[in-house]
Amino acid sequence: MRLTLRDFTPADEPEVLRLFADCDDWFQAATGHPSGPGDVQSLFYALPEGTAFEQKHLLLAQAEGLIGFVDLVLDHPAPGHASIRFFLVPKDLRRWGIGREMARALAERFPGVTRAHVQLDDFEPGTEFLRALGFTPNGQGAVLELAPRSDGR
Repeated sequence: MRLTLRDFTPADEPEVLRLFADCDDWFQAATGHPSGPGDVQSLFYALPEGTAFEQKHLLLAQAEGLIGFVDLVLDHPAPGHASIRFFLVPKDLRRWGIGREMARALAERFPGVTRAHVQLDDFEPGTEFLRALGFTPNGQGAVLELAPRSDGR
């Protein structure tokens, strides 16, 4: 079974809301409250200062159904960088390597990204996941240096 990433569409909202509800532990840690019906729509407007809507990507991870969600902004805070707001994986699928596969699929989809940034929150499972991927704290969150591709792409 191979994981694929695809762009979010409005038709995906009910399934994404179910995923958000299943990830309430993360929402509680990151926002202080459970997810709600407006959370999907608000993602479209959650942009870092100085970025354009076209830089925003909401992606679904699929392998025989929805198994994850990624919110990221390309070329932020600098060209060739990506700011990742979050990776979400349902509770019953965590620790199965899905997050690592999502990261691999992101690297394939956006080969020009040389550095990934994330904000750290008080969600220990998420912090452990980021450490396992190789992210290191930098005072403003955590960063992962990605090796440039050797095949010229």
